[in-house]
Amino acid sequence: MKKMICLLFVVVMLFTTLTASVCSVSADGEARPLRILFTHDLHSHFLNAEETVNGEKVQYGGAARLKTLLDRNRTESSIYVDGGDFSMGTLLQANYATDAYELRLLGKLGCDATTFGNHEFDYGDDGVAEMLLAAMRSGDPLPALVQSNMKFHGALTEEQRKLADAMRLYGAKKYVVLERGGLRIAVFGLFGIDCLSCAPTAKMKFTDYVEAAKSTVKAIRAEAEPDVILCLSHSGTESETEGEDVQLAMAVPEIDVILSGHTHSSFEKPVRIGSTLLVCCGEYLHNLGMLDLAVSESGVEVTGYSLLSCDGSVPEDPGIAADLAEYKEQVGKTYLADENVGFDQVICRSEFDFMSLGEMTATHQEYPFGNLIADSYIYEAKRNGIDDIDVALVGLGTIRDTFRAGDITTAQAFEICSLGVGKDGSAGHPILCAYVTGEELKLLVELDASLGPLVSYIKMSYSGLRYTFNTKRVLLDRVTDICLVREDGSTETIEDNKLYKVACNMYAANMLGMLNGLTYGVLKIVPKFADGTPVEDFYDCSLHNTDGNEIKEWVAFKNYLMSFPEKNGVPTIPETYHSTDNRKNKVEKASLGDVLKNPGAITIVVIALPIVLIVVVVVLILTRKRRKARRLARKERKAAALQA
Repeated sequence: MKKMICLLFVVVMLFTTLTASVCSVSADGEARPLRILFTHDLHSHFLNAEETVNGEKVQYGGAARLKTLLDRNRTESSIYVDGGDFSMGTLLQANYATDAYELRLLGKLGCDATTFGNHEFDYGDDGVAEMLLAAMRSGDPLPALVQSNMKFHGALTEEQRKLADAMRLYGAKKYVVLERGGLRIAVFGLFGIDCLSCAPTAKMKFTDYVEAAKSTVKAIRAEAEPDVILCLSHSGTESETEGEDVQLAMAVPEIDVILSGHTHSSFEKPVRIGSTLLVCCGEYLHNLGMLDLAVSESGVEVTGYSLLSCDGSVPEDPGIAADLAEYKEQVGKTYLADENVGFDQVICRSEFDFMSLGEMTATHQEYPFGNLIADSYIYEAKRNGIDDIDVALVGLGTIRDTFRAGDITTAQAFEICSLGVGKDGSAGHPILCAYVTGEELKLLVELDASLGPLVSYIKMSYSGLRYTFNTKRVLLDRVTDICLVREDGSTETIEDNKLYKVACNMYAANMLGMLNGLTYGVLKIVPKFADGTPVEDFYDCSLHNTDGNEIKEWVAFKNYLMSFPEKNGVPTIPETYHSTDNRKNKVEKASLGDVLKNPGAITIVVIALPIVLIVVVVVLILTRKRRKARRLARKERKAAALQA
């Protein structure tokens, strides 16, 4: 018995000594390592992809390669997190609401936590809810879901309540605490201001992201005793010194690390703002980000940072590769069955490179690739007996990529127009048609001409319309010539009070509210039905084929590509799309005659305002002089009266 008591005493003493030793290490401030592996803005790009760099085609991306990179770089004190927009961008999204491939793949990759981006809501709140439920039904491992500024209190619609219930069932939280290598890492998620403006189909309400971050960080510090606070922010950075996440870092310095998604930015080194680190690694799985930290009582210090290239040199993990092959087969059997095309089937060929999306974003001009998409709307409509469309337009913000010279597959065609979902619940924005007055059509073009250089998603491509704009003219009065162009090449003057039928995709229609907001409601465009009644639900304007199904934008594009004359048995894009077609003509003429030619109301106001101000100043000066003269005359009369 005495021996047992002595043995217990020794064990207790050893335990106490070891505990004291561990505590003393912490108390002495010895730094502990933490590795944060991160991605963001994956947009369903879990399949291997190809791009042209310096004239050569190179492989990049793919979840199977990412798994290999992750396994190579994991340690006992590492975590892997994702910054949102994990969906919407490839054919894998076709089964978003039924199979939730993206969320399941993140789980299989060992993702510890992710958050929502705006594109998770392209299927609407209902779609997000169904995706979460489908992911849970799969039985696959899933990442934690963190979201801290979504409002669940107050009166909720049925759709909002469905999403709230699904998130509770999934176990979504404002924040989670991950424990690695003796450290406690608190991770929370945010939905930014611009992110919300880019989610027109989201019905759930969100609170201010900075205020939500402050309250969440306060709760974390009070409840979780964290060593590190990490924010998965889908808010974005425009540069190392500008952007919502830069403002977040300045406003909430208690955050140690911000993973900045949404703007597809990429930092070659961490950006330190005060005590907060900002990191990002770009979109579409070009890179896996890796941040190494030393964590102590005095804070976090960077010990290493890399953007690990997920390219063709990285071998594929066989397990994930097998999963992807299965998913592709399922999409082929379900979503693509009615289209009679295969996932990787070659449907067309281009003999030239189109301008890249980056080049299109950086310039303001006519885009042949945009023309190609806009023309596909007219083609598909006519193919289904709809031949009265006046104008088709495509916003640059909805074009997700362009083509390089070579074969084009079904999957590639889908990726160009991959956003959204129809009222039928299936992937892809429908094409819709609504009526606007000639005056509103001119205004829409004017917004493109004047605000396009400032807001890239406003830049438009057209079918059935031609215009010229002068960049030296007054803002919102830059369009000098505009007309309709009919199929036979003839032109037609646009009448202000006449209704014109315009085709666009659902996303562009929903963004009209933002366009109206850019002019603070002073200039408004109100889409209408043929009888002039304003449109309230754009789904009511969706075009349908002869079978009664929605005409999807990507299907119209795919069918147009497949309609081209064949070369060596493959439809080939005509050479006419290799150059511009005088649809959108930019001039830069600064002469007084060109700047003031046919001035609109805005120019007249701009010209008149200085004149009015000058007149007002002159009147004020003359009035003051008159009053002064009158006062002087009164004094002289009084003086004369006193002398008399």
